[in-house]
Amino acid sequence: GSTGKPKGVMVTHGNLLHNASVVERYCEHPLEGAHSVMWLPLYHDLGLIGGVLQPLYAGYESTIMAPTTFLQRPYRWLQAVSNRKATISGGPNFAFDLAARKVTEEQKASLDLSHWEIVANGAEPVRPDTLQRFADAFASCGFRPNYFYPCYGLAEATLVVSAGKKGVAPSIHPFDGAALEQNIAQVADSNEVNARTLASIGQSQPDQTVIIVDPSSFTQCPADRVGEIWVAGPSVAKGYWQRPVETKETFQAYLSPDDEGPFLRTGDLAKWM
Repeated sequence: GSTGKPKGVMVTHGNLLHNASVVERYCEHPLEGAHSVMWLPLYHDLGLIGGVLQPLYAGYESTIMAPTTFLQRPYRWLQAVSNRKATISGGPNFAFDLAARKVTEEQKASLDLSHWEIVANGAEPVRPDTLQRFADAFASCGFRPNYFYPCYGLAEATLVVSAGKKGVAPSIHPFDGAALEQNIAQVADSNEVNARTLASIGQSQPDQTVIIVDPSSFTQCPADRVGEIWVAGPSVAKGYWQRPVETKETFQAYLSPDDEGPFLRTGDLAKWM
């Protein structure tokens, strides 16, 4: 429901198990002994899976706080990460902006973020200026910007579709803003007036197929074109509860001209990087 009228997504037990294995692979090591902090609500896919189901699957501890606890005082989120020596935590892009703006220098003096290894940024567009602002704001707390994990996902694919690589700083690229408006991905100089800087949302796992498609022709886009993200694989849900028309439109897309599919149409735009 983040981008439209809320719909019930039919996520199977198999979907959950597969996506949990995907998350564990992105973390690149067994998660026993890890500790996560989650403030997102449990009716949010990231809150439910990241805060409850993934810890159960992988066998690590999780600290859960109410969303209002974070929103009223963003310092509490980072305080929990520091006090619990959490290795996993994150949230939507706005959370990092809010923390960078609201946490005071006095509060920063009490924080140790040096053990934070997986800093997930997802559930809304990842903004490079936010990553830089947060990294600068908490450098004195031991925060390591190369542990940012830009992620992309949606409930229709259980949770995660793609993510960054552990210990590798996010890939940032400037593009010509006017060309992007025409769905053309043209690399630009970062100093150009119309330059628009975008962050990579990583790669998918080998057992999931992600393609970029022209939504008007249903053909795959060349590398320099912006198109719609289509997904196929074991994490793609069965459809929408009691919504057969929307299920067919979203979950049963086929490529032209060979009718390869079915794919999940995400409605989100991207290009290969």
